[in-house]
Amino acid sequence: MENKKLNILFLCSWYPNPDEKSNGIFIKRHAQALSLSHNVTVVFVKSVSTIHEPVSIKNEEENFEEYLYFYPKMTSGIPIVGLAQKFLKLKAQYRKAINRLPATSFDIIHINTIFPAAIPALYAIKKYPAAKVVITEHWSGYYPEDGNYKGKPVTYYTQKLVAKANAILVISEKLKQAMLAHGLKGNYHRIHNVVDVSLFKPVISNTKTNNILNILHVSSLVEREKNISGIIEIARELKNRNLNFHLTFVGENKAEINAHKMLVQKYNLQDKITFVGFKTPPEVADCMNDADVFLLFSHYEGMPVVVLEALSCGLPVISTNVGEVKNMIKPEMGIVLDTASINECANALTTYKREHCMDKDKMNQYIATYYSPQAVCKEITGIYKQLL
Repeated sequence: MENKKLNILFLCSWYPNPDEKSNGIFIKRHAQALSLSHNVTVVFVKSVSTIHEPVSIKNEEENFEEYLYFYPKMTSGIPIVGLAQKFLKLKAQYRKAINRLPATSFDIIHINTIFPAAIPALYAIKKYPAAKVVITEHWSGYYPEDGNYKGKPVTYYTQKLVAKANAILVISEKLKQAMLAHGLKGNYHRIHNVVDVSLFKPVISNTKTNNILNILHVSSLVEREKNISGIIEIARELKNRNLNFHLTFVGENKAEINAHKMLVQKYNLQDKITFVGFKTPPEVADCMNDADVFLLFSHYEGMPVVVLEALSCGLPVISTNVGEVKNMIKPEMGIVLDTASINECANALTTYKREHCMDKDKMNQYIATYYSPQAVCKEITGIYKQLL
């Protein structure tokens, strides 16, 4: 099957949707990368809060099809009844979506983040028994510091799907070990996330005329994982040191944004910190090219795509030593902190000099070698070939 174009069914727990425009964007990039060599069909079903009637969307590109089904969120006064209704509705909608697919067979059924996609995956496995089953897991819930791998539905479906998987792909050794610690044994492979290096690339900009250190952070702004309060504490320390800087937060989090802004007001940092909300990928690339340094101060991560995107733009990164960042950020591309210390991070930012880092174009070339769509397509295709 050296040059055989495979038919791949992508079933996803996370995917961009009307409620969360950037949710699971890294899964979509994996699908698009694989479509460079194969036929990829994506099916995603979700209840969303922004619609009142069911919506069916079909998108087609070369070798790439999306079948997206959205329906209004369900409500019930009795929690356990509501959960049962939501489960049955999701299961029924996914089954309908799979039965409507024009393809009569698939070579690969690829599940992206196990739960809840395991629910339709078990049906698809019965419908296409000849297909090999591959999982890519991104979820941090297996980590001890997260602790969300619990509850009968999650553990039952996860165990059942992992038992049927021919391969499990993960983006970090830590995630593999965390899953093994829960008894989820399998044929594990480490893979890379995808970066659009043609979009996230250095651009020619005007020579900097001020001495303001422009610090950028891009994420979901979820406190538990991204430690936004810690970043604001760092800004407070930088202000106390009289450093001339400005910190920009890119990301949308309606549930927590007010708490973040209140902390900024508490420390009187309104003139030093700006929240700009959701940005499209081209807009994020522009933000990265306008910044001097990217800051990640997370409690835990896998293989954060925003770090790869920053490096691809030639933007050095300062980060806590979480997930795969130690392997992602070479010494000449930024700083991986020894500890998650406010003082250590503030020291790194205070003494930061761009000229001490690698040339921007060389950083982009390095990321392209391992994380471009072509590189990741080749990487995952190699695993498919082993199975087939």
